Formats: sequence, C-alpha cells, structure tokens
Amino acid sequence: MRNSSQPGMRRKAAVLCAACAVGALLLVSCAGKKEAEQTPPPTAARKITPAEQWLERAASAAATMKKYAFELQMTQELGPAGDSKRSDVRVDMQGKAEREPLKLDQTITSVIDGEASTLRSIVTPEGYFMYLPEYEEWSRLSKEVAEENAETLSDFQINPERAIERFRQLGEGLSAERSGNSTAVRYEGAGPEAKTFMAGLMKSTLGLTDSEEVIAEELAVSRLKVAYYVDNEQHWPLSYRIETELTVELEPGQKTPVTMTLAGTYSKPNATAAIVVPPEALEAPDPAELEDLLDFGT
Repeated sequence: MRNSSQPGMRRKAAVLCAACAVGALLLVSCAGKKEAEQTPPPTAARKITPAEQWLERAASAAATMKKYAFELQMTQELGPAGDSKRSDVRVDMQGKAEREPLKLDQTITSVIDGEASTLRSIVTPEGYFMYLPEYEEWSRLSKEVAEENAETLSDFQINPERAIERFRQLGEGLSAERSGNSTAVRYEGAGPEAKTFMAGLMKSTLGLTDSEEVIAEELAVSRLKVAYYVDNEQHWPLSYRIETELTVELEPGQKTPVTMTLAGTYSKPNATAAIVVPPEALEAPDPAELEDLLDFGT
C-alpha cells in the first residue's frame, strides 16, 4: 500500500482530506446464450430490513437539504500504546454547506501529537480561501491546488446522502431502535461488511492512495460500532458515531494498530445563513497572478 509517511499521513488526517466513495453496482450481461441453454432461476431478492428502510428515508431527506450546518469530531490513535512513534490526532470541525453551487465555510481545529492549529477555509465557485488566525491574514489557493483540495472533501461534509449509503452497506447487521423523536440505526460487529465499510473511511481519514478494494485486503477489523440517528417525522439525518479498532498496513509488511472515533451532527436543514466570502479574503493575492509577476521580472 502506497502512503508517503506517517507524518504526511497525520497532516492529511488533520484536515480530513476525505472522500468516502460509494461502491458501484456491476451489471453482468447474459446476452449471446443459446436458447437451448438453461439458465439458473434468479436468486430471490433479500428483504430490506427496517433499519435499512430508515437509512433509505434519511438519504432521501438528506438529498433535499440544499444547505445545512454540520459538526464533525475525529480522534485517531495510530501505533501501539507506549510506542515512541505512536501518533495521537484530534480534529474538531464546525461549518455550513450550500450545494447548488457548492459552497463550504468551515473552521477546523486540530491537535496532532500535542501541537494545536486552527484553520478556516471557504470554498466557492470563485475560489478556495483560507484564514490562519495566528497570522491574521487570508490567502487564496491556486486554481489547480483548489481543485485538488475540493476533490478531497468528505461526503460527511458535502454529500450526506452518499455518506448514508455507506452506512446502508452494513446490510443485515443493522438494527433500528426508536426512542423519543428519533430512531437509532446501529451496527456492532467485525464481519466482511465491517472491513468494506472501514476501507472507505480509512481511505478518507488517512489519505491513503490505494483503491478501497486493496485497502480492505490489508485491513483487519477487530471491532466496529456504529450508530446513526434519524428524525422520526421529517427523516432528517441528525447525528452519527463510529468507533473502531483495527490494524492497517501503512508500510509494506508493517501492521499498524488504529483506534478511531468519528462523530458528527447535522442541523438547520435549508435554514442556514448564506455563505459570504469576506472582502479581505477576496483581496488576497491570486497565486497565478503572483507567478506571472515573478516570471515577468526574470
């Protein structure tokens, strides 16, 4: 598995360079068979469980959320306890998103091995802007870098219904329990479906470059516990929590133990204030223009 290094990986985790992809459905054609050849009877479709139905409703409701607020918290412990190379990461994210066109305004506070940092980023069709409070100034990413960063945004941030589809892949292991104004969809286990689920999540949170199939082959999940909460009336997605313990091959032949918790919430569906880029951010120099000036001066 190709991964630059643990320090580089930790930086990726700090900004949650994430993309939780949904597995594609492969359609197999049976054309060209002789008429005399008998085909086996079709396998009966598996009955959808009540838990899957709740997630299906949540995904449909999430698709109607054109704007919303979100929070996300992640903790990761990479490496065996007591190891000097062990890495501890905590990320707290608060933001809001608009989807047509895509706009995102989020503040990320991260603590990596005791070193804290805060970053505000705003993504709009006009550009990708960042503010570092310690420097008290805005910067703008180049178009190429902005496009690369935008592609790493997680479905938990900008596409909640696709994130829900990931939970649905846990299938028959899901259960649903109604309590008060919400229903909790839960999973606890370590079967093949847990490995598939975590392969996508690890690709996102650790910035791994291999395909999910390759990552899954090199994962060993010892525990996965998931809870997803859905509003009973409007079926809005409310919150989620993922806890896991596993090992993953970050370096060839080296299994690294990972303990991770990922939790988040959604609020104010279709009711958040508009995302506006501050004037001082718009005045930040464009890297392409600076490069042209430097080229002109040489």
